[in-house]
Amino acid sequence: MQKQVLMFRFGLGSVDKLTTKQIAQRLNIKESKVGAVQRQAIKVLHRKQPQMREYLA
Repeated sequence: MQKQVLMFRFGLGSVDKLTTKQIAQRLNIKESKVGAVQRQAIKVLHRKQPQMREYLA
């Protein structure tokens, strides 16, 4: 489910970006859960930022 939320929220792959409300409706979960998954993903990206810079350079 987390992967789906992130794909929908950020438009990853061939999926269009959706709002938190649209994602919640599509996956039959609460909007707060969508937000929680998004916040968790952003925290991970911030922690991995130095490694990502090296990878993308």
